[in-house]
Amino acid sequence: MLNFLKQTRRFVNSAEPVCIVLGNESCDLDSAVCAVTLAYHYQQQNATTNSQIKRKFLPVLNIPRRDYALKTEVHYVFRQHAIAVEHLTFRDDLQQDFLARSEFILVDHHVSPFATRCLEVFDHRTFDDAAHLTNDCKLHIELVGSCATLIAEELLKSTTVTTPADAAAQVTLYTLLRSTIVLDTVNFSEAANRATPKDIEICGKLEELLIKLSNGKPLIARTKLFDTLVAARADISSLTAMQLLRKDLKVLTNRDGSVIIAIPGFPLLVQEFIKKPDAAAAVKAFAVETNAAIVLLMGMLVENGAVRRDIGLVDFKNIGLCQTIREKLWATTEPALCLQHYEHCDFLDGCFYKMGNIKATRKHILPLVKQILDQMQN
Repeated sequence: MLNFLKQTRRFVNSAEPVCIVLGNESCDLDSAVCAVTLAYHYQQQNATTNSQIKRKFLPVLNIPRRDYALKTEVHYVFRQHAIAVEHLTFRDDLQQDFLARSEFILVDHHVSPFATRCLEVFDHRTFDDAAHLTNDCKLHIELVGSCATLIAEELLKSTTVTTPADAAAQVTLYTLLRSTIVLDTVNFSEAANRATPKDIEICGKLEELLIKLSNGKPLIARTKLFDTLVAARADISSLTAMQLLRKDLKVLTNRDGSVIIAIPGFPLLVQEFIKKPDAAAAVKAFAVETNAAIVLLMGMLVENGAVRRDIGLVDFKNIGLCQTIREKLWATTEPALCLQHYEHCDFLDGCFYKMGNIKATRKHILPLVKQILDQMQN
């Protein structure tokens, strides 16, 4: 794996055709691991087939290089496999002319400005009709708990071991994918309701293979693995409030791009974030940097196996739109968020709520907000 990543650095901005395996803009562990493992798998397959089309596969983390420090769980997991920042390729490493002549495989998302040159998609979201993918794009879209489940399923179709090097590489691949599935499904928690039968099946197969490849050596228990990953994701001790706002960011716009809503996600509750001494100044500066009309803050805390969530809406440019979003979130039943208003919270004149339905995630809230934005043009 490490040798593969070192070799891919030579592909960056090269004149020859490259297929970029691109994760989504949140660059969470699921997105990063899926991009790296699938690119490795396809590069190995490509080297051993007789296909007349020989592609080079380049995994790309879809964030600026400066933001890698914010992805604490990604940094932690990759470091366990000796994968350092200099071995990785980031969005801002790539020149526009290189992007224009490249092909793409999208993982953990399927709406992209590169959709018309996309060969294949792996995603665990509901299909978005606005994706504009071509008819010959191969789709692997299924509502599972982790996109890593779909990538692992693909790898398991054709993976064989012929040398000790193959075995070592597969241990790395399977360990990365297993860790991601365990984290994404909240360790298969019934309360979180993220895991599907396929997540359970594929994770089990990975564990069987890992034990076999290590000659029966026991794996780190899922609970311990999950707790370690959650701790790594929540390790924000060195991050400023501004870095926290960029750590897990989604951005939505209306059809013509004139209205922007920034949606940062935190590995802590919003109510704790806004208590930070520099929080107000950071949110104001962040709104200017992103040109956001509204900042929708989303917090999640996992503690002793229990999940807590809350949200906050802060208006900067469009009080009417902010009120519409607030009413939509309050009234929605698919799923019901079960919002409870935090009284006496006057941070930047925003509105803040505890989410009673901990099964409702940002994945559920994004389509609701996007629908409102799209209707602005009607």
